[in-house]
Amino acid sequence: MKAIGLVFLYDRNEGSPQDVSTKFISQFSNVTENLVLEGLMKLPELKEIMDTKRIYWAGIKQNFAEILRQEETIGKLAWKLFSDNSGIAPHAEVKSLIYEKENSPWGFTLMVCVLYQ
Repeated sequence: MKAIGLVFLYDRNEGSPQDVSTKFISQFSNVTENLVLEGLMKLPELKEIMDTKRIYWAGIKQNFAEILRQEETIGKLAWKLFSDNSGIAPHAEVKSLIYEKENSPWGFTLMVCVLYQ
């Protein structure tokens, strides 16, 4: 499968998508490097995703801790967000890396989801 997009999900209590993405931007390259190293995407796919601007942010307003424990729900949220914003219906399989607040240099829990064609 080919990676075609990224969705970043976080607790909306951290702020608006613009505020949170701005706070995170200095760590973007580290996280995307991890996605490549973990085999969730290839470097040329990342470049294409960045060139086509298929990177989306969304704050989860309710039940964040509960959703964090439900891989299927994370995938469904990421799929819907990507589909609604890009107009592309990705493959049903979504892979994610979860960064816990305590271990992240940006200071909040983040779910990084990769969508495929």
